[in-house]
Amino acid sequence: MRFMKLSLVAGAVGVTLLSAAALLIDRTPAVAQAACDGPTTPFCNSTVPLPAGWKGPVFQLRQDYPAVAPSDQQPWLAFDPRTQPDAYIKSVLAYFYEGNLRPDVETSFDPKLNTVRNWYNAPWQDQGTNGREPVHGLTRERTSRANELAAGQSQQWNNYAVGFYNAPGAVVIGQMWKDHGHPNPAAAGSLPEGTVAAKLLFTTATVQQVPYLAGAPTWKVYVYANPNDPSPKPTSPRAVLEVRLLQIDIAVKDSRVASTTGWVFGTFVYGGGPGGPSGSGWTNVAPVGVMWGNDPGSLAGGPLKETWLNPAVHMPHVGFQGRLNGPVDNPSSSCLSCHATAESPAGQMIGADPKRWFQNVPSGTPFDPGRQSMDYSLQLAVGLADFQQAQKIKSAPTPTLRAKFLQERIMQDSRPPRDGGPLH
Repeated sequence: MRFMKLSLVAGAVGVTLLSAAALLIDRTPAVAQAACDGPTTPFCNSTVPLPAGWKGPVFQLRQDYPAVAPSDQQPWLAFDPRTQPDAYIKSVLAYFYEGNLRPDVETSFDPKLNTVRNWYNAPWQDQGTNGREPVHGLTRERTSRANELAAGQSQQWNNYAVGFYNAPGAVVIGQMWKDHGHPNPAAAGSLPEGTVAAKLLFTTATVQQVPYLAGAPTWKVYVYANPNDPSPKPTSPRAVLEVRLLQIDIAVKDSRVASTTGWVFGTFVYGGGPGGPSGSGWTNVAPVGVMWGNDPGSLAGGPLKETWLNPAVHMPHVGFQGRLNGPVDNPSSSCLSCHATAESPAGQMIGADPKRWFQNVPSGTPFDPGRQSMDYSLQLAVGLADFQQAQKIKSAPTPTLRAKFLQERIMQDSRPPRDGGPLH
């Protein structure tokens, strides 16, 4: 099952490893650290230069993490996620939207413009060939294979995303990265009650291939020019492309589901997916579903008790045996099974036994014994792994070893976290 998904795109990478590694030497994190991502400097916004003559938005990493979270509304507490999942997840989405929606689509979800509440970004998502682009801070995510988004989708399409944390989660980010040169993974072992993580996912897919994307908000971003090529090729040119909103992921730390995982995950699809009603704008999304556990007791069959799927949404796929996953995610997994592996050191997702992958791992418990839990936060786990990989490259004692580590980095970039990899 999961070990199979790790090899989906690796073969396309091998032929470019040597040339790509040689070109990456001048783009290594050691160079970027002169201005950012160093022990005494701010975190990088992006290490990708802006296109020549660019006059549009420029991504600024929100990194003034608070020491204490201010009091705030938690509208989802009015609903029980297990019995009122639809109302619950829609209330969280409304909370995320508040102050982030603007008349100008391009300036929506810019944290510095939100006058209602503060949202923050996790650092160290800027490294490698999938790292943050400089316009909206999008990282490259899992590529959608043919027919995964819609029937008749004949090509694969690159997808990109940007994530946000509310103040409770940002307090932990600040604690973990208080010393920029020596992050403390243990600080992220248990995120506080009321933490909300949200991610906007955009696709390069066209309306012709995915009709329900008609009317979706679009951003211009500086990404790889070929939207149908999933392999990490640093030699490929970048171009300003238009991407469309496809998916919104939400995670909430909620003690009412502590008996399973302590987290509630939900995902939305633009336009309600195939056959959904026509519309436009940021609010024209529908929940695919909600989950608060991996249903380990239903692996042999039987109804799922810890996942709710929206009967009004009909996606070409969800997750394993009907567990929740979004359009961009791997059909052999689930939202919680992927995020449960957020730990340090980053583990390898290998092995076909579903009992291992669809456990209910309690909040704050590492997926692998003896490691440090990152409490279902892949953004924190990925950022830490990126940091550690950058230090490894920087401190390589010989040019040969440095090139070898760069090649390893490119191979890891061929499978981003949604496809089982530890790095962006």
